[in-house]
Amino acid sequence: MAPPKASTGKRPLGNGLLAVFKDHTASRVALAVTVVLLLSFGAMLWLMRASQNEADAADRAAHMTLVGSALSSALDRADDFALALAETMARRDAVIAALAANDRKTLQQLSQGTYDYLKQKAGVQIFGFHTTDIRYLLRMHNLDMFDDDVSGSRPMVVAANKSRRAQTGLEIGTGGAGLRGIAVVNKGSDFVGTLEVGLDIKPILEAVKSSTNADLAVVLVQSMSSGVTLNDKLPRFGDLALSESTDTDLFSSLLKNSKIRPSRDIQIADQQIDGRPYNMIAHPLVDFSGRLIGMTLAVTEDSRATSRRLRIDLWVLAGCGGILAYIAFAVLFHTALRQRRSA
Repeated sequence: MAPPKASTGKRPLGNGLLAVFKDHTASRVALAVTVVLLLSFGAMLWLMRASQNEADAADRAAHMTLVGSALSSALDRADDFALALAETMARRDAVIAALAANDRKTLQQLSQGTYDYLKQKAGVQIFGFHTTDIRYLLRMHNLDMFDDDVSGSRPMVVAANKSRRAQTGLEIGTGGAGLRGIAVVNKGSDFVGTLEVGLDIKPILEAVKSSTNADLAVVLVQSMSSGVTLNDKLPRFGDLALSESTDTDLFSSLLKNSKIRPSRDIQIADQQIDGRPYNMIAHPLVDFSGRLIGMTLAVTEDSRATSRRLRIDLWVLAGCGGILAYIAFAVLFHTALRQRRSA
């Protein structure tokens, strides 16, 4: 019987090819698993991104709506406050008697202390009395100008005079929009004139800005100003005039480079201002009679930069996870194959 052949220590050619084939199979399997993981991560990230974009858009719209509502509410409260001040003064017997007599000197004496206090503490800008023939009897805010006919320039005073009813709201003047409260003054059953109190809008905008972190502006339309010629010192952008704002440069750039127009509808949009993204809401601005005269604007810096950074971080994390998964599966498969061959 022939003795067995000694081993040469070399594997048959078929076994070597099989080992190479298995090595390639392991690599392909590892690659396939990695691709599946990457596709799964990508699908999850895509769904997350779509959901986040939708949630971010809803949050931005809700935030801007709250800002617009805060400004509208502040203006409404200021209207009521102005009228309350006017009504309080109009019920004083001494004031009624002096206005009935067209006694300008006595009215000034009765009003001086009140006007000085309200000007300093309550932002009162306008304080004055009108006669029954719609002449400005006394302006506490401009004592040198009096007895002029305002029937052609003050529709709010005309409305109070003719209707014998108090008026409150916005009115366009040469200097821009003003918040007014006009009280009717009666002596018994006789109408003797009107008394008005006007508030400066700028402090109201600043107060809303401090609570919402939004910049705000009041924009008027010259063609809607009922013949009142707006002050040339107001920044103008075609038919639009920037009456008041918390940041003149910001809103000047916005109005110069955008096509915003007043509307009865609330407008929410994204805007680019000096190359930076902002969220904006525009509310219709109506005067005391309900007539559209312009719009209020509120803008906040776009917060989507944080979301974009988060999405980039997630994509980088997914890519790194895919690479690590490929390496891990490749090592595991090669280790398993070596162990099987050595068994």
